[in-house]
Order: sequence, then C-alpha cells, then structure tokens
Amino acid sequence: MKPLHWTALALILTALPLGAQAGPRRGGSRGEHIAQTLHLTEAQKAGIKALRQKHQPDLLRRREAVQQARLALRTGLQDASTPEAQLRPLFDRAAAAHFDLLLARRALQKETQALLTPEQRLKTAELRGFAQGQLRERMRGLRRIPAN
Repeated sequence: MKPLHWTALALILTALPLGAQAGPRRGGSRGEHIAQTLHLTEAQKAGIKALRQKHQPDLLRRREAVQQARLALRTGLQDASTPEAQLRPLFDRAAAAHFDLLLARRALQKETQALLTPEQRLKTAELRGFAQGQLRERMRGLRRIPAN
C-alpha cells in the first residue's frame, strides 16, 4: 500500500499522533502500526483504502477552500485600513469553510468506523483518548517554557 494511503488510514481511524504512544516503535508506517494495533483484516484495509480514494478529491478541495479563506482573513486583518465590516464576512467564510471540512472528515470517519468491529471501535476510542491526553501534556509543557 502506498505511504499516502497508510497516512490517510492513520488520520481516518484515529487522528492519533503515534509519536505519543508509550514504548519504542518497531519501524513501519503509522498506518501499519495502527492496522496492527487494531488487528485490521485485509478486507478492512482494502475497504478503508477505497473510502479514502472516494473522499480524497472532496477533502482536498475543502482543505484548499479553508486555506484560501484563512489567507483572505489574515490579509484583511493585517491591513489596518480594512474596515471591521469587511472582516466579519471574511471570518464567517473561513469558519464556514473549516466547518465544511470538519463535516467531510466526520463523514469519512463514520464510514470508516462502520468497517470496524465493536472491539476495534472501542480500541480506536481508547487510543484517541490516550493521544489527546498526551497532546494536552505536551501543550502544558510548552506553556511552561519561559519566553526569552
């Protein structure tokens, strides 16, 4: 399987930063590690790959829309001559584009979750919770770093 697909698998299943996982890594890609952790069958891997391919064009289009909307907002905010009345629609467009991307990712995640067994879904939730806890700890550590 191509590295892009394994990366997509990682994002689809858990959005899990595996670098936060306890214990050493044994090589291989994130997707392979997640597939092994969840004990995915070849049929499940193929199904996830097919879903990713199906959704990829839409996700890319939406991601580009988010980037463009954020750039327009950032440009407007940096220009002191931009009136506040023009900033609100820029913000609304950026927020709407981001929300559309979130919904598209959620749809893909729901379809992917439907391919998993109940045990795999529980393990996915457990891994996601662990990763979120690790991320919170790292963020706390970053806040403690004194500014020079």
